[in-house]
Amino acid sequence: MDVDGKLWRYVLRCTSEHVLHESLYQKRERFGYVFIRDWDAETRTYLVKQQDFGLAPQEARKVRPNVSLISWAAQFGVPLAVRLTAPYVNTNVNVLGRVPMGSQDVQVATHHFSVHPDQRKRMEQLLSAWDLGLSGVELLELPVNNPQEPLQKVWVPFGKHKNKTTEFQLPFTLESSGTQGAFVLLSRLLQALEIGGLAVIDEFENDLHPHMLEPILELFANPATNPHQGQLLFTCHAIEVLNLVHKSQVILVQKNEDC
Repeated sequence: MDVDGKLWRYVLRCTSEHVLHESLYQKRERFGYVFIRDWDAETRTYLVKQQDFGLAPQEARKVRPNVSLISWAAQFGVPLAVRLTAPYVNTNVNVLGRVPMGSQDVQVATHHFSVHPDQRKRMEQLLSAWDLGLSGVELLELPVNNPQEPLQKVWVPFGKHKNKTTEFQLPFTLESSGTQGAFVLLSRLLQALEIGGLAVIDEFENDLHPHMLEPILELFANPATNPHQGQLLFTCHAIEVLNLVHKSQVILVQKNEDC
């Protein structure tokens, strides 16, 4: 992976209960370790070696078996760990699984685009080019009818539509679920493309028109639209997606008899 303009290699071996081995390497003249963490089955403790990582040894020894040393170190403010964990992962998954797309997600995405003008411009270009019937997207900050907070405002998206003689706008709540889904998905994907992070998307094809799958994958495959080598990790039930990616990029999974 590429972070801070440097090349890193991360290795993890684990069971469902604990980490067996974890290591991070940085390439200088050659790859050298930043930390190596190994599980000692006899003493039931971890052996941790560090080199310019910065986590206090006593804290390294306390790391929980089911936690990455990087995320553990980030809790103690280790600068490298904070940079590796903080802004680089965008996802539609929480502790309960995939978050269903709803009006709240549209509002969150709208606020995101309101404070990231470059991503907002890119989003508008893509949605207009993907033959969704949109000629553009306008974001308006409108007052909320809330007597307890009379000055409260929220960002609301409107889809622009036009034919030969007329141009009009529709609130995004009246747009198709595919258009809303693409809008929300781009709020996550464009972050990864802009900074070179990781987008983790469960059920990638949900709420999207099938013809939109290929252009979205192309955003990550094309160096012109992905100059920082952002990565997309997704689950999918659509068989046609297999025709859009190389077989080395696919992992087929199936439940066993124990589920």
